[in-house]
Amino acid sequence: MKAKPEDIVRRYHAAADSIRLILLCGPNVTRCQALVEELVKPLAQSAERVDLTISDISDSAARLNDEANSASLFGDKRYLVLRLNAGEAVRATAAIENVLASETAGDPVFVIAPGMGDKTALAKAIISAPDALIATCYETTPQEAGVAILSMAKVEGLQLSREMAQEIAALTSNDLVLARMEVEKIALYLDATPDNPQAPDADILLLLGAENDEEDINLLIHAALNGDAARLAREIAAARAQGISEIGLIRIMLRHLAKLAELRSKVDKGGNIDSVAGHPSVFFKEQKHFKRQLRIWSSAHIARLIERILQLEIAMKSSGQPDQVLLEEELLLIARKAASARA
Repeated sequence: MKAKPEDIVRRYHAAADSIRLILLCGPNVTRCQALVEELVKPLAQSAERVDLTISDISDSAARLNDEANSASLFGDKRYLVLRLNAGEAVRATAAIENVLASETAGDPVFVIAPGMGDKTALAKAIISAPDALIATCYETTPQEAGVAILSMAKVEGLQLSREMAQEIAALTSNDLVLARMEVEKIALYLDATPDNPQAPDADILLLLGAENDEEDINLLIHAALNGDAARLAREIAAARAQGISEIGLIRIMLRHLAKLAELRSKVDKGGNIDSVAGHPSVFFKEQKHFKRQLRIWSSAHIARLIERILQLEIAMKSSGQPDQVLLEEELLLIARKAASARA
């Protein structure tokens, strides 16, 4: 069945026992990720999470369904999260169709397939399945972001004005993952809860520094993707001192890579790098970095980078190693790769 992104969480939670698979697709990577986190939130409190990638299911089309019907070590409830990029979605079609065709409804399967369209054979199979849901995540408009932020704020016990919601949307570039982090940060600062609602002052965003935090994170990301190891070392030291959120950095980096991939595809079709990166849709302070990165990174390498960053988030949740160490190692590896490509 097809659902709108703004409705899919409500629809799933209202009939969770009758839905065996949900797929999030479309160009908005962070929106797909944010929706999955909302979908699994009730399960995450008591069920075991199993993260999978294409490498886990590529050997056998039956593997995904087998995983969905396998008992956990202690017999607890489980749920599966399968992450795919656009090209991998085609390779995973048989495995997902096996889940839909299974006579046994196993543990729920959540598939994140950013870049996949909703006109593919796989999408049509999910749309026609009565026990599956699919939503296509397009880029969020300022108006949609504002409405979503007001809803987030209400859940956290914040009485936001429409103007402040729009300001948060602008500061986070309509990224609902980052917006949620800002709302939660404000609620924590004010000790707001649904039972103790609080109305933030107009200057709270300036006080908590949402815009400055993202600017600092962008400097770190650019240093890595530009292959500037010396600058990256300085930015990592600054990030440690300021306590920048590792997950927040990952979400901003995914958004940046999605934009870089979009621009790179225009270059692949014959566009001039300077013209493509100099388009008014690219923030003028970012244009020099995009020009440099478009000369370093091919479309294939950008796709691989997105996959690596998604896998990094999985590792943060499961490896037991400090998030800061995992993130810094990956950024340094990216910087070395960029430097060798630039040389």
